[in-house]
Amino acid sequence: MNNLVEIKRVAMALPLRARAELAEYLLASLDDLAGQENEALWIEEAEKRYQAYLKGTLSARPIADALQEAREMLK
Repeated sequence: MNNLVEIKRVAMALPLRARAELAEYLLASLDDLAGQENEALWIEEAEKRYQAYLKGTLSARPIADALQEAREMLK
């Protein structure tokens, strides 16, 4: 974990153009994930969110409300 903190610190110290290039590189690396890897990551994320919901650190709301908000944001 300390490595990740250090990497973030170094990355944020880069000039804007270099940070943008790094971001593009990292995002492109996610596009290369195999379907199975991608599915595993989404399952892991869903489980984290569900556990946070059960602990009360993440709230929930009706899907109709979320969709309405999304539609309004797209206008």
